[in-house]
Amino acid sequence: MYSSKILLGVLCAGTSLGNVAFSQEAQKTTRLGEVTVETEAASSNAGKSYYPEISTPSYNYDDGGDFLQSIPGVTASRFGGHGVEPIIRGQSQNQLNIIADNAFIYGGCPNRMDPPSSYLDINSFDEIIVTKGYQSVLNGPGASGGSVILERHAPELTAETSISGSLNGGYETNGDTWHSGANLIGGNDKMYVRGNGSIKEAGNYKDGQGKEVRSSFNERSGGVTLGFTPNENHFYVGYDIHQVDDALFPGAGMDSPLSKVQTIRSGFEREFDDGVVRKIDASAYLSMADHIMDNYSLRPAGAMLSRVTSESDTYGANLKTDFAIGEQILKTSVDFRHNNRDANRYQGMMANNVNMLQSVMWPDITAIEIGLAAETTYTLSVDDRLTLGGRYDYVNVTYGRANETSMVTGLSANDIYTQFYGFGAREKTEHNFGGLIRYEHDIDNTVTAFAGISRSIRTADATERGLANFMVMMGDNRSWVGNPELAPEKHHQFDVGLKAETNEWDFSVSGYLNRVSDYILRDSARGQAGILVTAPNADVYRNIDALLAGFEVEANWAISPTVRVNGDATYTYGENLDDNMPLAQIPPLQGSFGVNWQAHEIVELGANMRWAMKQTRVDTNPLIGTGRDVGQTSGYAVVDLKATITPIDPLTVTVGVSNLFDQTYANHLNRSNVSDPTEIRVNEAGRSFYLQAKMTF
Repeated sequence: MYSSKILLGVLCAGTSLGNVAFSQEAQKTTRLGEVTVETEAASSNAGKSYYPEISTPSYNYDDGGDFLQSIPGVTASRFGGHGVEPIIRGQSQNQLNIIADNAFIYGGCPNRMDPPSSYLDINSFDEIIVTKGYQSVLNGPGASGGSVILERHAPELTAETSISGSLNGGYETNGDTWHSGANLIGGNDKMYVRGNGSIKEAGNYKDGQGKEVRSSFNERSGGVTLGFTPNENHFYVGYDIHQVDDALFPGAGMDSPLSKVQTIRSGFEREFDDGVVRKIDASAYLSMADHIMDNYSLRPAGAMLSRVTSESDTYGANLKTDFAIGEQILKTSVDFRHNNRDANRYQGMMANNVNMLQSVMWPDITAIEIGLAAETTYTLSVDDRLTLGGRYDYVNVTYGRANETSMVTGLSANDIYTQFYGFGAREKTEHNFGGLIRYEHDIDNTVTAFAGISRSIRTADATERGLANFMVMMGDNRSWVGNPELAPEKHHQFDVGLKAETNEWDFSVSGYLNRVSDYILRDSARGQAGILVTAPNADVYRNIDALLAGFEVEANWAISPTVRVNGDATYTYGENLDDNMPLAQIPPLQGSFGVNWQAHEIVELGANMRWAMKQTRVDTNPLIGTGRDVGQTSGYAVVDLKATITPIDPLTVTVGVSNLFDQTYANHLNRSNVSDPTEIRVNEAGRSFYLQAKMTF
């Protein structure tokens, strides 16, 4: 872990610009405890859909990823009760940027038992912005699939000290899951303190066939933010901790006794009414992820015990500045990110003596990224706008332990890379250039059309370029090995769409075509070009050309003052252009349809159907392809019901049932296991009744 000096440096970096601050415009705020979900498909209101503020979610989501898949256009893969991985436009993992209160968070598990979304306490944020596709150069490097940006706003307080907040809790029958949480804020117009905390305990749930799914976990999270508004500036410093204990994962070779992330962040915001500089937003952060997984502490032990300990530490800073050049506003961003990952797998015969180094799985991989970006929107006429943006990213990657040998195998990470690819790891530097052009036209006061082209670059992550998971038993090679010489992905996207909105209804449709050069493919090792090993059960990485295309449709209609209907559909097509076969892990056509009825002044009833079509475009055979799809997936339609009651103004109670007809189903997207790269598809929960309550004050 990093020393206190580095912690102090990170905190100081985000606030040092505050010495030049004199005034600030009022910040956009929402009442604590209410969450705004905003989906963004274009650079202005032409492509945005705003969801109403929700004081109590209609369902007890397992984690942040589970919540995100409730948003139209977002799906997910399940590995257990916790650790749901979001996917947008067929892209996932670090093809998406997840930014929580200006901080990038990386999970600590090489097997992604803890993706960044799993560390999000959704109720602790004021606003969630989900961007589909590459819509801005200002959201950090990569983000070819989209971005998830979670924000906490400075509260609007008066000179008189006050305290406000919310308490929430709930219970779910399937899995015997209960949760509780609190969000509090107190202060005045000069300073404030904001705190949040939550607890969740979940047991194993049962699928639609009544089969128990190993999915239990215990979760704790909390945070505090201290903010200062001495004049009209906003300074803040905060700390968050999120910990998951004893998480079980069905079908995987290991479970996780511990996943923990601690985040320290600070920042400064300022706006100007005139002058060249119109806005400054500076921030800095440090996030420290620790993860443990093993095959003996939470399940019956086998003959050989294994334990993986891993760390992922990230610190960074960002400076966003808006400049007024004549009548034009130029938005700029300078960002820095330093991520270090280190992971070891140990083996032993006794639970108290699992200390023989079997693999240096992440050999002290450090990635440094420095980005420069600028973006502006020209008003061509009353009805026409043109957005231009450019971005440059410098990437430097080093390996600190690539030559350290295993006590069990006698191999180093470099030995493993050389065995599979013919070369070892070396320092790698990239210079990545991207940008976008977007045109928007207001057809009338209610309808806007847009079209855009973009180029975004996504560098390989630590697992893709450096995982050294050597697994050979009795001649069966089931290793999972990163490729140190991977080129970064180059996404060239074209998208077009239409957005219509009135007081009674809104409708949006968009389509996209994404030609990807050097797409990073996780493949089977079958002696193809660039792969020296023929072992179809082993996983490798290589660059290919690929095509991603699809569409998104969404509509909402207030049929009457008391009845609203909504629906959405999303489709993604993925093709491996090098091998002329489907890309693995692409979701089928899917969507939802819902009806809400304000039956009484204090009672709202709702019904929702989540559906997916059968997926037949699969890659299941590791002898000729990746083999990463378990198989074709049947379609499904799942019905949920709920009733929301507000008997007393500050209290909201929601009762409901999910999966009303107890369907047995699973999302097409599956996961794999670091101790045995066999793909795993996990069934979703069967019928479950739930109760949620929230009180604000």
